[in-house]
Amino acid sequence: MKLNFQNKKVKLAIIILLIMLLVHSIVGSISLKAFLNLTALEIIVAGIFLSVIISFSFDTLIGTIKMIKLSFFHKIDYTTMIYKVHELSIKVKREGVLSIQSDIEEEEHTFLRDAMILLNDYKKPEAMRDILEKDIASRRSNLYRAHNVLKMIAHISPSFGLIGTLLGLVGLLSNIHQTDLIMNNMASALVSTLYGSLIANFIAVPLMGRLKEYIDENILQYSIITEGILLISQNDTARNVFDKMNVMLKEDARLVYPRKKIGERNRESDEV
Repeated sequence: MKLNFQNKKVKLAIIILLIMLLVHSIVGSISLKAFLNLTALEIIVAGIFLSVIISFSFDTLIGTIKMIKLSFFHKIDYTTMIYKVHELSIKVKREGVLSIQSDIEEEEHTFLRDAMILLNDYKKPEAMRDILEKDIASRRSNLYRAHNVLKMIAHISPSFGLIGTLLGLVGLLSNIHQTDLIMNNMASALVSTLYGSLIANFIAVPLMGRLKEYIDENILQYSIITEGILLISQNDTARNVFDKMNVMLKEDARLVYPRKKIGERNRESDEV
């Protein structure tokens, strides 16, 4: 955990340094007054928001903001989930599947709770697998809504930048004899393209990559839970349940089997 925290601090320091270099390069190329063009900003922001609001529901847009926040501050905890399913397998072995009813009521993770309900209802493993895979597909579709919003922003931002450029050129040609207006329209035209590219390549695309990683982590957690619950339904040993979930993690993230449960280990030896 300490190493992970240190890695985050190093990553944050690198990001801040690169942002400073980017800002320095922009300010060194053009003046701050020329960069902050209100007309160009209005075209880009209004165009993006109008397109997004027309294309997506407000629930999807609010969900996108929440998912972006979660991708930064919510860490998918595979360790707790694997140990929890492992403990569940031990309890089912000892006391039977009906003993997990109280655990179902207390479980906060929605996917695990739904899987436990299926297990408690004595459904066949084949039927459970089909239901859980359909549940994962549905959850994947919902998670990708936020990704699709950012994908659209990345796609349309350069286009609205080009529209701002064209409008600036039209204004320039319409006022060809007025020097002040020519300079203002030229600045607006060029900065619009810059705004569009910055929003697409330095905001939308990086956030898309972050959300994609967060979605993949969620899907992996659902798959781990599915594997564990199906093995429990097949009356597999607790050790096999743990190992088959554990190997789904990256090699450097795999867990150590909790060998302190001597009684459990002895029972599994008798089963083999």
